[in-house]
Amino acid sequence: MRSTSRRMIAGLFRVGLVLLGMVVIGGYIAHRMPRQSHMRVRTEATGLDSLAPGDIRIYNADSSVDLVLKGNEILAGLSPVMVAKIKNQLDTSASHDTSGLGGSISQIVKKSVAGAIGTHAAFPLSDIRDIRLEGQQIVFDWKDGGHHQIFGGTKVNGGRVSNSFRPEDAERFIEAVRARMARL
Repeated sequence: MRSTSRRMIAGLFRVGLVLLGMVVIGGYIAHRMPRQSHMRVRTEATGLDSLAPGDIRIYNADSSVDLVLKGNEILAGLSPVMVAKIKNQLDTSASHDTSGLGGSISQIVKKSVAGAIGTHAAFPLSDIRDIRLEGQQIVFDWKDGGHHQIFGGTKVNGGRVSNSFRPEDAERFIEAVRARMARL
């Protein structure tokens, strides 16, 4: 077999492995996402850094995720500190992957991830009947009778995010949400 044929086959094999990996990861994420239609995805991060009067943002104990009451919805996602940290790590690792087809694919994937890393789940207040603290977890009671633990079994840095909000912050957030819901 000639050298160029081997390279082409190796390149196609790498592309196939990357595509297979993306399908597996996509399937895993789809399986882990809540099946409820209450959640929307907010990809634009604009406006999250400025809060209006009555809006509130809380962070978990290690500041890796945040909960934001902004307008008539609750946003949940990675904090700006964690987003910056991940983007920095992606930029650092991207400088090493620059050769061939595999390097090109790696660059595309890393840029896509970097662009979507600040995505927040958005929960409209109009869908929520009540919000409460159950043990150490913030729980939504939906108007249709369902329940949802915010961040559920999500783990960041090896710890469950849902258990890592300070109780006083969680209570302050819940009171702000209830006050906003009363005005709707």
